[in-house]
Amino acid sequence: MTMSDRRRAATRSRAEEEFLAAQKKQKQELHEKEQDRENKAKHVADLKAKRLAKEAAESDGDAKVAVAKPKKKKKAADLPQFHRF
Repeated sequence: MTMSDRRRAATRSRAEEEFLAAQKKQKQELHEKEQDRENKAKHVADLKAKRLAKEAAESDGDAKVAVAKPKKKKKAADLPQFHRF
């Protein structure tokens, strides 16, 4: 092998190593992003479940309150001016 062939082979080898390292880094970053998305989706789903449970509990409580207290009718003074006749 001549000197230029050795340099060419060394350069190619180094370039291949850098390319493989870049691919490995991209793959790792993609994996981390996917895990972040999954964690965020789980968090959002948990918050949604809590909100729905809270709304269900409140609606059960509101139904009991609604039965106990009939709603008040609005007075003419409570309505906007154009509703008064």
